Amino acid sequence: MCRIVGGLEFKGKRGLLDSIEKMRDYMSTGGPDDFGLYTQEYCNLALGHRRLSIIDLSGFSHQPFVSKDERFALVFNGEIYNYKEIANKLVSEGVRCEAFSDTEVLLQSFAHWGVECVKEFEGMFAFAIWDNLEQKLYCFRDRSGSKPLYYYFDGERFLFASELKGILSYPYLKKSINKESLSLFLSFGYIPAPHCILEYCFKLEAGSYLVVDKEANIVKGAYYHPKDFYLQPCDFTWDSFISALQTSIAYRMVSDVPVGVLLSGGVDSSLVCAVLKDLGYSFESFSMGFVESSFDESSYARQVADILGITNHQFICHLDEVRGLIEQLPFVYDEPFGDVSALPTMLLASKIAKTHKVALSADGGDELGIGYERYFWSMQRWKQYRYYRKFKVGWILDLFPADFIVDLFSKFGISMGIDKFLRIKNQLKAKSFLEHYKVEITHFKKEDLLLNHLPFKLIGEGYSCLDTYTQMSYFDWCHYLSEDILTKTDRASMHVGLEIREPLLGREFVRFMQGIPMKYKVCNGEGKIVFKKYLEKFFPHSLIYRSKMGFGVPLEAWMRGDLRYLLEEVLDYAEDYLDTLFINKLLSSFDANRRVDFSKIWYIYVFCAWRKQWNI
Repeated sequence: MCRIVGGLEFKGKRGLLDSIEKMRDYMSTGGPDDFGLYTQEYCNLALGHRRLSIIDLSGFSHQPFVSKDERFALVFNGEIYNYKEIANKLVSEGVRCEAFSDTEVLLQSFAHWGVECVKEFEGMFAFAIWDNLEQKLYCFRDRSGSKPLYYYFDGERFLFASELKGILSYPYLKKSINKESLSLFLSFGYIPAPHCILEYCFKLEAGSYLVVDKEANIVKGAYYHPKDFYLQPCDFTWDSFISALQTSIAYRMVSDVPVGVLLSGGVDSSLVCAVLKDLGYSFESFSMGFVESSFDESSYARQVADILGITNHQFICHLDEVRGLIEQLPFVYDEPFGDVSALPTMLLASKIAKTHKVALSADGGDELGIGYERYFWSMQRWKQYRYYRKFKVGWILDLFPADFIVDLFSKFGISMGIDKFLRIKNQLKAKSFLEHYKVEITHFKKEDLLLNHLPFKLIGEGYSCLDTYTQMSYFDWCHYLSEDILTKTDRASMHVGLEIREPLLGREFVRFMQGIPMKYKVCNGEGKIVFKKYLEKFFPHSLIYRSKMGFGVPLEAWMRGDLRYLLEEVLDYAEDYLDTLFINKLLSSFDANRRVDFSKIWYIYVFCAWRKQWNI
């Protein structure tokens, strides 16, 4: 696991060659074991690399990795778990491949198959390859978006990096905030690819690649289309399910260092631990608990560990530790990021990194198995509101100010806050189920954005060919999983030199889960049926079929009390982008303990703290 950076400068510019070391070393926590550079002055190309050694601890995989004929140079962040099988295939096709490392096999695969090579890879990765012969730079990102890749293009230079901070350290960057991206952040709490908070800067989408030539021409392509797999039915058998699951998890145990497991006690992490134990692996697990009982799942994690007979290390998330983590957020995530579970994830990663370099998580299970509670809330409300939609009630409510309607309701004994009213009104106006779902999951609604003079940006269209549960799953797979969930774990872990792998995101297992009939995922308002049925042979019914808790922190209560001062420290940085009257009204309601969507408070804080950190 590593951090990569580089690019090309056009029109005779020279800033990249002078700055590449600084850009590379700004991401040193993600690659503390080794580092390297590759430059070509005649075309102003530079590649930089920081390494965290996991597979092949020798110096053979030192990067940038240059082919023996010196045609190709590679910088690679990630792991290719099936590299030995790929090496055998290359050899069978006449390619000499010694397969000392996945780095070597990756480059040999590209030299032999070109851009099609990526279809062979089982793993997580972002990499860039410079072709000296064709004078082209190729950039790739894995299917699920486990590993990040930012890029910047302003016509004079093309830059890429694993983290935005690598690009931010370039001295001639045009630093300005993209208001559409800010709107997306305030709506969702993350910025979906290809958008980025900075103008001229983008995130390469999962399953995609770029080709850049020395004339500043850029071509983008996609080698993976997840909708294809949602639309391809797959027959379910228990043997095929277990085989795909075990193979996916076993691949993630390929390592030359010990591998731990993150265990919450929920369905997905318990599934990973149960399969590993069934396969005969020896491993330790790690859990995070909270003093506040309503957020604490540690007792369930302990039960799972005791039943399986595995060691479970438990840590407690305290307010004082969170206070320090909040101050680190803008630097660690280097783009506004609003998922509050980033805080316990950062803390747990720092604890695990003291003894391990690799750990397994269980992300993706909710998207694949229909596990989020919001999926069921959305379905219930979609059905509940059908008569009101028929009679255009939402459009009638739209004729009056929201404050007036809320006050009117209160006179009839109906109590609700502005946020709930806007959610209901906009769902009543929804013309499609996907539009209804997006209202469910957004925090700043269209009306909030307009009050702040920000544009309303639509994402995720063209899903009507899928059933309603699959539409939600597909939307989250394309946006939420890669740019929230996997971003959260990647930044938190790499900041402390820890690699987190995703055993539920194996290529064939994902294909299988996306294609099987919905009855194996949802039954009687219960999600992840197939996972839970499998777990019944390991755990008691009460441990499996319990309410989902998630991985949050009591941040709202803390922000009303001991952490309230944080808002005052940064709110000046809202100037020019957020409306002062809007913020003051929101904070007044918050301080008066009126009904407020706390996420809106938190997102404002995160944006302001980010802007202060990076002086933008």
